[in-house]
Amino acid sequence: MSALEPEASESTVAAAAPMDRAVLTPSNGLPASVSAWSGEWSGWAGQGRSHDIKLIVERLSLHTATIVCARASDAQGAFSERVLARIRGNEVLGRLTNGADVRFRMRNPDVVELLWREPDGRWIAGVLSRQSADRQQRISERVPIALLERGEQVTLEMVTFKPAGPGPFPTLVFNHGSTGSGNDPSLFASTVTSPALAKYFNDRGWMVVFPQRRGRGKSSGLYDEGFEPDRSRYSDAPRYALAGFEHALADVACIVEHLLSRADVDSDRLLIGGHSRGAFLALACAGARPALFGGVINFVGGWVDEHGPESEMINHAIARRGATFPGPTAWMYAENDPFYRIAHSRENFQAFEAAGGQGLFHVLETLPGQDGHHVLSLTGLWGPVVDAFLQRLHPANAVPGSPLR
Repeated sequence: MSALEPEASESTVAAAAPMDRAVLTPSNGLPASVSAWSGEWSGWAGQGRSHDIKLIVERLSLHTATIVCARASDAQGAFSERVLARIRGNEVLGRLTNGADVRFRMRNPDVVELLWREPDGRWIAGVLSRQSADRQQRISERVPIALLERGEQVTLEMVTFKPAGPGPFPTLVFNHGSTGSGNDPSLFASTVTSPALAKYFNDRGWMVVFPQRRGRGKSSGLYDEGFEPDRSRYSDAPRYALAGFEHALADVACIVEHLLSRADVDSDRLLIGGHSRGAFLALACAGARPALFGGVINFVGGWVDEHGPESEMINHAIARRGATFPGPTAWMYAENDPFYRIAHSRENFQAFEAAGGQGLFHVLETLPGQDGHHVLSLTGLWGPVVDAFLQRLHPANAVPGSPLR
């Protein structure tokens, strides 16, 4: 759950709170850990963020809370119910009239995790954040690009998080990863962003763009990033994996060309980065346009799972594609990564350096049991590394509006 981030749901039906909702100010005698629940929370749950969720904590006592649970999805419509819930440690536990159990766990004063379990055993998980006036400006659009499939122009979904101000903004292009093993097509339709990463950069005056490649999220076209011939899973065979990489790289290149034409993008201050597969795409894109970007940010990058028989050859080959980029790169990895051990990733970095690439390899210190592949939401873990990276690009780089290079 710690890898899941608060984000807008993908449901076209909004969760609706009742008109008679009333949030009462908590008593001064309550502990801060209890008072922190008071107010309205919103977010998502379910695969593909298919459910829109609201939690309204109206009244609090030391051991109980009156809450409103609201849920909506395209498949099931809207639902809400007011219940008396129990407070136990950092959790609020409620049972709905149909027997469903809802469990809200406070991760921190701004983020709540949800587990909603139906009486028949079906369940959905999600994440909510506190509603406030300063929520990030999130813009989703469809970008026509210079690619055709079956005679039709491809459009790619692009989600942008903008900081305050008129721009143009220094801009980070951040590329999403894969879907694990590639064996669950229902995951392809999920739009992938990182509000935590976007907030980190927005707070420093940067705009962050999350392009969704062909066949991912709401983008049109075929998702074809290196599958087995029967499309049952991602392939470890170089002939398929490397062809899939080129397919994805073409999408990133088209998005970059689109961004260079936009008035809100400062083309003299561009960074590119990504997570997992997206990080290796970022390296290769910077290598193909060596004068364009100021730096590359690599979160746990790789193209194929290291357990495949040809993974070393494939990942080394792609890492070397970024070596023609003359600027700085930050490679960030962590232990307990089910796809890439630190030793494998160091070898990828060494192949990059041997081909002429410049960068620093960082091992992030996760807590015991944390998934080392999903660290994007853990700003406190990687923030100091990226702070130092931005500072190295230019001593004044941390100041919004200062030149990147």
